[in-house]
Formats: sequence, structure tokens, C-alpha cells
Amino acid sequence: MAEQSSRGFYRRLAWTNIRRNRVFCLPFALAVAVVSAVFFLCVGIAFSDGLSNMPSGATARAIFAFGVFTFALFAFFFMFYLNHFLVKQRKKEFGLYAVLGLSKNHVGRILLWENFLLIGGGMLSGILLGALFGQLLFSLLKQLIHAAPGLQLRIPPVAYLGVAILFALVFAATAVYNLAQIRLANPISLLQSEKRGEKKSRFLLPAALLGLAMLGFAYYFAWTIENYAIALGVFFPLAMLVICATYLLFAAGSIAVLRLLRANKRFYYRPEHFVSISGMFHRMKQNAAGLATICILSTMLTVTLTTTLSLYLGQEKILAERYPQDLAIYSGGAEGADAAAYDAELSDLAALYDITLRPAETEPEAISVLETLPHSLYDAQNNWFYCDISGADADATAFIQELRKGKDPLVYGYFDDIFSARQEGYTMFGGLLFLGAFFSIVFLVIAVLLIYFKQVSEGYEDKARYLILQQVGMDAQQVQDTIRRQVRWVFILPLLATMLHMLFASRIITRMLEAFLLYDWGMTLRCSLGVCLLFILLYFVVYQLTARIYYRIVRHSV
Repeated sequence: MAEQSSRGFYRRLAWTNIRRNRVFCLPFALAVAVVSAVFFLCVGIAFSDGLSNMPSGATARAIFAFGVFTFALFAFFFMFYLNHFLVKQRKKEFGLYAVLGLSKNHVGRILLWENFLLIGGGMLSGILLGALFGQLLFSLLKQLIHAAPGLQLRIPPVAYLGVAILFALVFAATAVYNLAQIRLANPISLLQSEKRGEKKSRFLLPAALLGLAMLGFAYYFAWTIENYAIALGVFFPLAMLVICATYLLFAAGSIAVLRLLRANKRFYYRPEHFVSISGMFHRMKQNAAGLATICILSTMLTVTLTTTLSLYLGQEKILAERYPQDLAIYSGGAEGADAAAYDAELSDLAALYDITLRPAETEPEAISVLETLPHSLYDAQNNWFYCDISGADADATAFIQELRKGKDPLVYGYFDDIFSARQEGYTMFGGLLFLGAFFSIVFLVIAVLLIYFKQVSEGYEDKARYLILQQVGMDAQQVQDTIRRQVRWVFILPLLATMLHMLFASRIITRMLEAFLLYDWGMTLRCSLGVCLLFILLYFVVYQLTARIYYRIVRHSV
């Protein structure tokens, strides 16, 4: 009985803590809900019977299976990162518990219950969200992959099991980390944790120069690579190089630039510059890793959407490159009268489907010089029938499907057609675009939450700091102007870095798309520009909303 009462005490205290710290805890639960909803739908679609029964269903399932595996890895590590950020903001509170007499074991139990309630509640909300909006999103997927209108999404039990397993692992990993943080720290260090910035590098200038060199190296190769095979091979290593360079430049490069500004006495020793630059030193030391993470997430979002959108919008160009003729049938070596008979049988079958076959108009370099019968579809030199098809796509597809059944005696060899490839392309690239949009939503949510957490945590830290500025003689308007300049710069730095990354990434993306026979840098640039403009708009909406929260927190001191 006492044990049940004890569990009830810790559970109630955990729930009270969540409500008191809802400014941090509810956004974390929201992140769990969004990630679980997306993962739930990805698993549900990947293992849906309806998807496997459609044309090119195997391709769609393979794409979503890959997306499930990739998304699970991403979700695990980023939920762990958000938990780390959440715990970091509350270390002072945990230290206060210790001062008030609660043992580390007691604090650990409270944390376990908080973690269980936040992750469990967020996961159940996400599953409910996925179930409610699953059919709507599946309808969008059907439009993208040109699936049959009657196709329905039936969520299999494995989707529920997959979400439960993923977040059980997240709960276990975060619980071990949280307990370790409590057990390894003493109350004094916990109480003073929020006042400590990130560790100062002993090799600031070398680190900044190394980051600059790494970024320049990655940009140079991204811009100058001409071969798509090389571009595909080096994209991941270059991406890792850019990520490392971004962290180095935000952590070391930003401080190096601020030191240069401080060294300029005429510039630095002016009231507005002195306070702003001094404050930026503190902000960058505290937030360099977080700002770099926001930049990387933003770049991942824009690269993912640009690539998948380019493939989806450019698939007709891909088909035109890959299929200079609508239909190609290998005859097995027909000659003379046989070829004429095959021509007639093909034409008769086409008439049944209300379509017309005509000799393909092909370029000499696409197909060897034809030695055809007069007005024939047959290439006697290569033993192929080449033709283009006039008529409705639905009729042409039905004609192709009849040929693929193998019932017609003339079709006993290999054949290739643009209509089957078009359906396969819509399935592949539509599925990729759908997954890309899902991933981008998650990237955006996590980036927004990081920005939100930083604004709130900085608001509470800066409240006392700007009160001191008023006490030393600055009026409220000067303090507010200083705040706005610093917040604006902290927001704009990740955005500027993202746009610079995307400028060079668009070039290597274009080279990689050539592997799919898409040779249109202009279209890739247009997709990139559209995605970037949309992201900039969303970014500034987030800036306005979170800046208001920050100003509201510090307003009482200014």
C-alpha cells in the first residue's frame, strides 16, 4: 500500500512539474506527437495491402520501407537531442530539489514519471492525429502517384507496434541519460548550470580557419563536379564536411568575428555597439551549437524538398530522354512477310483500343539507322518494332497491358514502353516527394521548437541582465533596441548560412539528377528558389511569433 502511495506521490509531483513547466514541456510533447504521427503513417502506408495491390505497388512499398528505416534513425536521435535541451533548461530546478532535501533517487523517479507522461501522451496524441488525417494525406499520395481512385488506406497493426517500439527505445535512452545527469552532478553545479556557457575553445582562430577551409573545399567540389556518378559518390561526404564546418564556424568563427569588431576601438566604444557586441558574445557562446543545428535542419529541409520536387516535376523530361519512342518490341528475328504480318496484327490490336500506331520518329544517335519496310514499324537491322502511339493515355495503357499479358502470339520477345515507365515514375517520384514533404515537416517542427526553446530560455536569462543595463543608466528604449538587434542577428545568421549552403547545393543536386536523365539546371534552380522563398516566409513568421514570447518575458525588466 505504501509503495502504491509512493508511486502516486511521484506521479502527481511529475504532473505538477509538467504543468508548471508547460512552456518547455508542452512543445516537447508536441514534437513527440508530430514525430509519432508521421512515423505511424509511414509504417501504415509501407505495409498497407491497398498499396501493394496497385500498379508499381512494389516500388512504392520499397520507397516507404526505406523511408521508415531512415525516419526511425532520424527520429530517435533528434528526440534524444530535444530531451537533452529540455533537461538542460531545468537543471536549476533539479538542483533546488536536492537543496530542499529530495535525494537523487527521488528526483530520478520524478523525472521518469515526467518522461513517461510526456512521451506516452505525445505518442498517443500522434497516433490519434495520424488516424484522423491519414485518409486525407493518403488521398494526396494517390494524386501524386496517379493511383486508382478506389484505393483505400487500411492501417495495419504493425504501424501501432512500430510507433510503440520506437518510442519505447526513445524513453529508455532518454531515461538513462536523464538519470545519469542527476546522479553525476552535485546540487551546486545544477543550480549554476544555466549560467554556464558552452566551453570556450582554446584554439579559436585555428578552429575558425579550419571551418572556413572545410566549407570552401566542400563548396568548390559541389560547384565544379561535372560527372553525376562522382556527384552521387561524394554527396554524403561533402554533406558531412559542410555540417562539421557549420558547427565550427558558428562556435569559433562567430566569436572570432566579434573579437575583430571589438578590436576596432572606434567602432566598439559606442554605446549601441558596445552593449550589442558584448551581448552577442554571450549569446553565441551559449547558442552556437543550437544555431548551427537550426541551420543544418533548415538546409536538410530545403535540399530534401528541392530534390524530390525537381524529380517529380521533371519526370516527363526524364521519360523523353529515356524513351525516344512510345513502344519498342523485340520480334525475335522476324523477316519479310512475318514482319508485315506483325505490323498488321499490332495495328488490329491497337484498333480495338481506339489508338493508332505510327513509325517512331527517332534520332539516328538514339537508334541505329533503320532498314524498314515501306510504312512499316519494323527495324529489320535490329529486329525491333519501334512505334509512337496516338490516342488517350488510358487507352494506350490498356493496350500495353494486353500486350504484357502475353496472350498475343506476336509478343514473345522483350518490349519496353513509355506508359508503364510513366506509371512507375509517378509511383517512385510521387512517393519520394510525399516522403520528402513528411521529412521536411519534421525538420521544420524540430527547428521551430529549437528556436522556441532558445527564445524562452534566453528570455528568462536576459531578464535580469537587461535590468542591470537599466540600473547603469540605459533607458528602456535603448535596452529594447539592443534586444531587437541581438535577437534579429541571432535569427538571421542560420537563415543566411542556409541560403548560402543551398546556392552551392543546387549545383551538385543538378549533377546527381542527371543520373535519372534529368538535365535541367534551370528547373532545379526554380524549384530551389520556390522552396527557399517559402521557407524564408515561414522562418520569419516563426521569428515574429517567438520574438513576441521573448519580449513578453523580458518586458517586466525593461
